This record gives sequence, structure tokens and C-alpha cells, in this order.
Amino acid sequence: MDGQLAPFPKPQPVDKHLISQMLIMSTLWKLSFLFALIPLAIGYVVLTSFASPIAFGLFIGAGWAILSRLIPTHGFSFPNTPYSTELIHELNEIRVNEPTCCDSAEIAWETIAVRCQNCRTSYLDRARPDLGRLRDDGLIGRLRLLFLDGHPIITNNLDD
Repeated sequence: MDGQLAPFPKPQPVDKHLISQMLIMSTLWKLSFLFALIPLAIGYVVLTSFASPIAFGLFIGAGWAILSRLIPTHGFSFPNTPYSTELIHELNEIRVNEPTCCDSAEIAWETIAVRCQNCRTSYLDRARPDLGRLRDDGLIGRLRLLFLDGHPIITNNLDD
């Protein structure tokens, strides 16, 4: 699914592959709400029939997944997605506009900002969310993705 993205954890160039990956990740993040309804419904049906710890786990787990998408955290914005349409539009504007920082500008999204790789000019001060790239950090990386839900592990916003 990571297509032609730079290998993890290298900075990702701001190009059409990044924009398409961000659109895919945004769609998957929004669809996860619907996918969480399936175990929620199964858990509810089984719990109404008889008490089962597995059904209770399905119900609680799916409910937690749905609530994590409904509860706003940053500036009371809804939905609380790491792949907002506004962010995708900002990245696309950076991609489309000609960089004026230096002669051989290479714009890439680093961990904490979108910067030119040659002169270090910052174009967007936003931490990079998970882009769905292949990772080699094993179980720890999977747990981090599960707990952070695609959000960046660090933030560089002054108002947070």
C-alpha cells in the first residue's frame, strides 16, 4: 500500500505519491468507523442473548474505537483525524507551487515539519502522521500505531 514512498523513517518527498497516500490513509481512517460497527453489533447481539466475556470484549473494543474517532482533542475539531482534508490541501499547495527558497529545492516531510532538504527552509510546521509505509520496528511499532491511531508521536504546535 505504500506505493512509491521513501522507506521508513527517511523524510518523504512532497510529491503526487505522498498526496495520493494521504488520501488513501484518510479514506481508510474514516472507513474504520464503519468497520468498528461490525464487532459492536455482533457484541451487542450476543450480549442480549447471554452474557459472554468475548461478546463484552467485542462491544467494549469497538465502542472504544468509535469513541476515539468521535471525541475531539485538538482545538475541539471534528473529526479527530491525523489525515485531515486541510492538511492534504496544504501539502498539495506546497507540491504545486514553485519553491523559492534555493536553486535546487527538494521539499520533503520530515518528522516535525515540511522543509527544503538543501537550505532547511520550513514550509509547514506539522508533525508527520503515520503514512502506512513498511516498518521494521516489529511489535513495538505495531503497538505504537495501535495506541496513537496514526497520529504523530510528537507535536510541535505551540498552542497544544
